[in-house]
Amino acid sequence: MARAWGFWTRWKLEILANYLDAFSTAASGLSERVYLDLFAGEADNIDRDTGEPLRGSAEVALDVKDPPFTRLRFIELEHAEELRQELAPKMAGRDAQVLEGNCNEIIVDVLEALRSQKWAPTFAFLDPNGPDYSWSTLVALAGFKKGSPYKVELWILFPEPMFVRFLRVDGGTVRPEDRERISAMFGTDTWVRIYEARLSRGLTPSEARGEYVNLMRWRLENVLGYRWTHTFEVRTERDKPIYHMIFATDNEAGNDIMTYLYNRAAREFPKMRLEVIDRKKGYTEQRLFEDVDRDRALYEYEPPLPPFGGPERSSANN
Repeated sequence: MARAWGFWTRWKLEILANYLDAFSTAASGLSERVYLDLFAGEADNIDRDTGEPLRGSAEVALDVKDPPFTRLRFIELEHAEELRQELAPKMAGRDAQVLEGNCNEIIVDVLEALRSQKWAPTFAFLDPNGPDYSWSTLVALAGFKKGSPYKVELWILFPEPMFVRFLRVDGGTVRPEDRERISAMFGTDTWVRIYEARLSRGLTPSEARGEYVNLMRWRLENVLGYRWTHTFEVRTERDKPIYHMIFATDNEAGNDIMTYLYNRAAREFPKMRLEVIDRKKGYTEQRLFEDVDRDRALYEYEPPLPPFGGPERSSANN
């Protein structure tokens, strides 16, 4: 049975397709282009609002043509065989593999097998259903191209609303396994400062989510050494937050391209949301949207702040 996804998934995959096209074009002068998908997902997907089929991220990457990726690795824990069978026609004759396993456990081996291509432009997509990637995985990806001008580019679904539900604010305690899972994702337990401020009402729910995103961005830039991190909040048609998409790069071209795509998303995403609302209400007339000045930037890069509650934040505020 096909898995149904909200309209935001279609939007996310459109951004992925557009970025990968630009990425491969920018790297067309080189003989190798590598794509890594750490949560490759299911083979059969549909848009739950329209019933139309959706290409998964692995299929999106395989469809890049001008030029194509030369090596593709799709890591999947639960649906690997199904995905392998579905993608077989597009993978035929190509260095493309579906690898079964937990990405956090096999990423070092996957990268080691690509060691002779570590010089090649490489893009990694991490799209879990929750806080399922470990900081150690990000460390491995960021360090893979050591000695090369640019690190592996990362596009990461950061699921702050998904793990916030583990952090009880009703007087109950957080389960040790959930605490460990969140610390493993951040690679530190400094996120606890944010949680404690949330418990004491020093931060609102929205502010706390923003601080969790900021902490991950700050660590990507200041611990792993990425030059830029961009983030875009994704919300449902009911305007409920579901995750942020965090992009990390050292490459000025990648920075410019994702800035452009996030700027366009800032214009188009609200329209898509209203179209879904109209469809559910049975409206047949096309909604009229105000024209947006195409030259006006709706999204601009802002560097992350030092982590909440730490001495660096206090110094920055003085």
